[in-house]
Amino acid sequence: MYKISYADVVSSLALLTALGALGWNIIRDLIMDKVAIDFSTAFGEVGNIKNSITGVFADAGSLPNHKFDNPHMIVRITNSGRRPVGIAGVGGELESGEHISMVVEGLPKILQPYEIFSSMSAAKQNVMDRIINGEITKLWVRDTKNKKWMLSKEGWKHLKETAAYINSKKHL
Repeated sequence: MYKISYADVVSSLALLTALGALGWNIIRDLIMDKVAIDFSTAFGEVGNIKNSITGVFADAGSLPNHKFDNPHMIVRITNSGRRPVGIAGVGGELESGEHISMVVEGLPKILQPYEIFSSMSAAKQNVMDRIINGEITKLWVRDTKNKKWMLSKEGWKHLKETAAYINSKKHL
């Protein structure tokens, strides 16, 4: 009959500890340590805070009784992962299946973990019309490994709402 020794108990505990550490490293490195991008865009206007040098972007419709007479489009990209990621560009797809690219000042750029990138440009009426009419069906951010990070359903809803608000002329 085999007798369990003190050395067997210690080596078994060491084996279990090593397996637990290996399992944790696999979970941490392969599951939790992924690259993640959050992408949003909206139409609105850039303005200065009274008596300040600080500028703000207000989404269309967010300020009651405000005249949005100089509409802009903002693109916000957030690295919500724990690894740096290179952002190559912003693009989309038309209803016809053709791909489009958006010129976003400041891209390409490497975003560090939890870093936020924002870029504004003057809003183009034909882009707003195409979004409202459903001619542009997808928008995405493309990283340097060619992975596309799609605009969420909530992001689409917000983008369409801000475009429709400016197109409605309620703000004038």
